[in-house]
Amino acid sequence: MFKRLTKHSLRGRVFSLGRSRVTAIDITLGFVLAISLMASSLATAQPPRQPVEGNPVRTPFSTEVQPEWLTQVMPEADSFSEKSGEPPVYRGYQTDPDSGAQTLVGYVFLTADAPPEERGFSAPIDMLAGVNLDNELTGIKILNYVESYVNTVGDFAADPVFQAQYQGKHIGDDFQVRRDIDGIAGATVTSFAISRGVREAARRVAAAYNGFTPDNAVDVARSQRILEHMQQFTWEQLLEEGIVQQLTMPIPGGQELQLTLTYMGHPALGEFFIGRQAYARAERDAAAQLGGNQLILLGVGGSGFGQFRQDRMQLQQDGSPRRRVMANRLVTAGNADVGMIAGHAEFAGALVIDDNYDITQPLNIFYQPLGSLEPYELTFQPVGMGARIASGDPILSEQEIERIIRAENSAIRQFINNPPWGVTPWGSVLMSLLIFTLVMVAFIRKSSRWRWVALTATLVYLGIMEAGFLSVAHITGVLLQGPDVFLNNLPLTMLVVFTVVTTLIWGRVFCSSLCPFGVVQDIITRLTPKRLRHKFSRLMPQKVHDKAIYLKYGFLAFIIGAALIANNVAVFQYFEPFGTLFFLSGSAVLFAILAAILLACVVVPRFYCRYVCPLGAALGVVSFVSPLRIKRVPQCTVCTVCEHACPTGAIRREKIDFKECVRCDICEDKLIKKAGSCRHDMSRIIVRHKELRTE
Repeated sequence: MFKRLTKHSLRGRVFSLGRSRVTAIDITLGFVLAISLMASSLATAQPPRQPVEGNPVRTPFSTEVQPEWLTQVMPEADSFSEKSGEPPVYRGYQTDPDSGAQTLVGYVFLTADAPPEERGFSAPIDMLAGVNLDNELTGIKILNYVESYVNTVGDFAADPVFQAQYQGKHIGDDFQVRRDIDGIAGATVTSFAISRGVREAARRVAAAYNGFTPDNAVDVARSQRILEHMQQFTWEQLLEEGIVQQLTMPIPGGQELQLTLTYMGHPALGEFFIGRQAYARAERDAAAQLGGNQLILLGVGGSGFGQFRQDRMQLQQDGSPRRRVMANRLVTAGNADVGMIAGHAEFAGALVIDDNYDITQPLNIFYQPLGSLEPYELTFQPVGMGARIASGDPILSEQEIERIIRAENSAIRQFINNPPWGVTPWGSVLMSLLIFTLVMVAFIRKSSRWRWVALTATLVYLGIMEAGFLSVAHITGVLLQGPDVFLNNLPLTMLVVFTVVTTLIWGRVFCSSLCPFGVVQDIITRLTPKRLRHKFSRLMPQKVHDKAIYLKYGFLAFIIGAALIANNVAVFQYFEPFGTLFFLSGSAVLFAILAAILLACVVVPRFYCRYVCPLGAALGVVSFVSPLRIKRVPQCTVCTVCEHACPTGAIRREKIDFKECVRCDICEDKLIKKAGSCRHDMSRIIVRHKELRTE
């Protein structure tokens, strides 16, 4: 019996021993987990996008701007100037159909003309965008990009729904992917680059032409303090305190004209009295026309409000001659239907006070209605919060400002408020943690059942649902751009960290249980009949295998070299067929490569892992320093059970080529179960070997 065990069973039972049985419990666990993963993904997913009629975008892959593109990104303009200015822009105009007069409505620009550009996964993304005079985007058009994803799924950024999201967004917004912007599935880095790129370029253009200045923490706190103070007042209290002053005048026909005035020299005061949007328009027009920044709100009401004429208003201070208010000194601020002014005037404007007047001192305002022989007079002077602001009071104490700046500059605060990945996708984070837990439970327990549960989760969630696999493109991206290529995606960052840490400690755990394409290969091996695999195993001579395993290291060097020499050239898709498989997209050549590799996996278990995978080669190099390796026992010197069961051919009796080992646990499972010679004492094996040699 012992003779049959050592000479026949060890060789004849190798494939059955190498195959872990899958029970009904395994299938049930895997099925339940797959359903739960799908349900969780659906629960956390954003609503499906609705198609946008017209304007199906297509990336032209050219930065030579065509006239029709200008109209696409700024539809309200019917004519455009030549590109000029700094940064260079196309000025968009709207023509009045009656008078033929042209009105400036905004600026169209190339993001490359407002550097520095934001890099995508492979290179900067060239875009054409428009911003109107209210600092809102009117549209964007992606002109050119060389993201590696293109080689697998084609022109993925040519999504009219994705690009239409930016229309109407204020450039002061954060443009956070997953919160403000619905990103492109499977292309988070690209989505971040597009959002940040168009936001930052638009802000630079708006700063140059619209006077846009982004808020900082101190300004935000100051505005909040002003608003909190002003919101304590009712309209009647504002009148009683003299913060708001009114001048009521009779006019012919038994009507009256009422002018309402208050200091409005700060955005918070503007927001309180007339609303943020109306104030922004008034402030922009004031800055564009005269460079003035001291504004007095002028509300016009009363039954005779329609007879108001700005040229009948005069200003005087300190006994100087009266000066008529010219048309360009009064800018519109809307219909007085927002803010505290609502219900107390019919329309609102803003008087732009030039530097000849000291706004902190009394200012005499005269208005002479039509038909009146003498003007009516009101002495205006800022009161309360307005007076403090006009005199330059910082509103906040020095201690408060220092505390705000210190907190704002805190690295922890910046990380919490603005993490590199934007809004945390908690659904994806929790699913990633669940899969990592399953992988480690299976790895530590050396359990075939738990491993197949983990493999099911990997295939269903990381492969089919999320396309969240690692790629050698991440390595080239890090070499060219640094870690930002994956820091923008928290689940991807978690996967990278888990992979690096486990590889440094135990070896290629990722290849065993977290690679969806590795799971596909394991399934192919399991479905291939045992007799057929035994027959095919003779087709790969050991000498050929020993040399062929170094092909993947050559592929890795070639891909990295190509990326470093010409970073716009991507060749990795020809060596990583899993993109073609899980996206079901690619050229005929890529599908042919995929089919050839899958067929080869029928003949040789984990064919791709053994001879082709460049990412596996990189992890193999890292695993050279892994301290916690697979244990061997004295029986391994005479036993070949693990050698024949190893899916990557990494074992030669007692020796393991650890860089080729994917930590599938098959051999360790056999040590635990004492398969083959492991079930016998070494002393008995030595004696039996001596007996066999003498027979």
